[in-house]
Amino acid sequence: MKVKIDEVVITDRIRQELHDLYELKSSIRQVGLLNPIIINEEYELLSGFRRLNACRQLGWKEIDAIMVHTGDDELKKLEVEYHENIGRKDLTEVDVRAYEKKRLTLLNPPKRFHFSNFLKSILNFFCRLFGKKKMSEDQN
Repeated sequence: MKVKIDEVVITDRIRQELHDLYELKSSIRQVGLLNPIIINEEYELLSGFRRLNACRQLGWKEIDAIMVHTGDDELKKLEVEYHENIGRKDLTEVDVRAYEKKRLTLLNPPKRFHFSNFLKSILNFFCRLFGKKKMSEDQN
C-alpha cells in the first residue's frame, strides 16, 4: 500500500541515529525503494526510519508501506522494530568489493576467444605468405 509520508507517525525508536543517508538515497534514486516501511493501523512507524527519512529528503510525498496490526500492544510494536533491524546485516568491505568486481564484469564482459577466428587468422597468414586468396569471415 502507499501512504503519505506526512501521515506516518514517528514515536520512540530503538535506533536514534539516522547516520549518513547519502548511500541509501543514492540507492533509492537508482533502483527505487526495495523494502517498504512497516507501519501499524495508526500509521505509527514500526520499521524503516532511515528509509522514510531518505525518501522524505528525496522529496517523495508517498512511500510504500506494509501494515502490521498491533493494536495497543507496545511489546508487539517493539518486537517488530527490533526483529526487522536485528535481522539486517550491513555489507562488509569484502562484500562491497565482490559486488563492484561482478558489476564491472557484467558492464564490460571479457571478449570471447573464438578458436575458429584464430584458425582463420593462421590460414590467412599462410595464404598471404604463399600469395593465395584470403579466407573471408563468411567462408567456413
